[in-house]
Amino acid sequence: MAYFSKTFGVIAGTPQDTKMGVEFMRKKGFDAVGIPTASNPEEQNMLQYQKADTLTQKVIAIIDEFHKKNIKSIMIYCNSLSAAIDFNLVENKYPSSYILTPLQSYRNLASKYSRLIVWAANAQSLKVIEQILYESNPSIRVIGVTLLPVVNAIENLMPPEDIFEKFNLANFLPKSFGAEGLVLGCTHFPYLKKILEEKLDVTVVDPMEEVLRDFVLRLNAF
Repeated sequence: MAYFSKTFGVIAGTPQDTKMGVEFMRKKGFDAVGIPTASNPEEQNMLQYQKADTLTQKVIAIIDEFHKKNIKSIMIYCNSLSAAIDFNLVENKYPSSYILTPLQSYRNLASKYSRLIVWAANAQSLKVIEQILYESNPSIRVIGVTLLPVVNAIENLMPPEDIFEKFNLANFLPKSFGAEGLVLGCTHFPYLKKILEEKLDVTVVDPMEEVLRDFVLRLNAF
């Protein structure tokens, strides 16, 4: 049986999204500490595409460090990291831990929407997200977009307004598609959620909000 610790160990791909994950959990009323698996988006991208086994072992080593501190609630605060590692291996190695990832939200999203735009950091992550959505709802329609340079801009804490203008996000949504939601398929992107909601005529969906809401509901059911 999984053991819930009040402090979450947050694992993400880079220092900035690890920090964002810690802040996200603290705003939701949990204690949190974080450890990244890489020092920047380029290193993380290289690990995901070229050294996935090494990346999986990095995640295992970080979870081991958390366990030494009796932290057994784990949040993998990164879509692309979750998609790249051997998650079954990680989950089976720690049956006593709650391990949450944003990928756990997409089955529910597929039942709520019929047309989505999914914005991911890289194509590897996008592929896994789309696969989950289509397996859960074969009739869903999805447009997928990847923009790693925006991740770099967020890592450098460029103001959201400047990112919106520089990357021409005003023209992000194809009008003819009739999207019901824009899914932030990278945990960096909630950094832009407020301006996206202000500027774009679409529901902006943060999968981590969905994951944590479901987790809290399960906890309260016990």
